[in-house]
Amino acid sequence: MQDILRHINSVEGVIGCAIFNEKGTVLAHAFPPLIDAAALKSAAELTLECVHGLQIAQTLEVIDLRYAEGRIIIKSFPGAMLCLLCAKSINLQVLIITLNLAVKKLETVLPKNKEPVDSADEDSDNSVLSLKVSHLANRVASSSFDSLGMIAISQPTSSYISDFYKSAFKKLVLTNRAAGTNGTFPVMVMKDIDQHFDGTIIVGPGIEKKLKVSEGDKIEIQLA
Repeated sequence: MQDILRHINSVEGVIGCAIFNEKGTVLAHAFPPLIDAAALKSAAELTLECVHGLQIAQTLEVIDLRYAEGRIIIKSFPGAMLCLLCAKSINLQVLIITLNLAVKKLETVLPKNKEPVDSADEDSDNSVLSLKVSHLANRVASSSFDSLGMIAISQPTSSYISDFYKSAFKKLVLTNRAAGTNGTFPVMVMKDIDQHFDGTIIVGPGIEKKLKVSEGDKIEIQLA
């Protein structure tokens, strides 16, 4: 399913997409890291309420919700629906062609009469934020964080964490439950940094070793 979602994301103007089943369960998704599992679950439930409440699931194949800075496209099909977050300038005609092809493929791979459960999500606490680990390509620069005992995040990530916990912060507690490691670190907010670091925690090699994590691993983030 991920290959199909990545193909949908390749259409210019598509920011991310997900598949929801008829019970509002997220079957699979391909969204940027800032949109986490808790946000997707909420979106799935709201989408289901919208579609069923307006009684349009059987009369419209595509729902186009337009906002000032973007659009949400919902395409329903037997047993599930696709939900896409798009730029407001998306070419809907081109997108519909891609979605029609994607739906044909999805209908052959969707699970029958069962709901897949991600074991990591099943055990996760929705009140605790989880983000991926990343490090700078320049290992010397990345090691400088270790010399100060610091981790780094982008400005958007800082705002996201503050909004999630509804509090400002200067230190964060990082926990790697898989290895049973954790640590408390002061945070450096980097304003001029590539967007692909958004939604991640940048750590140096020493902290990676201490927490027993590698780039791409998910760790729990809490305020100190």
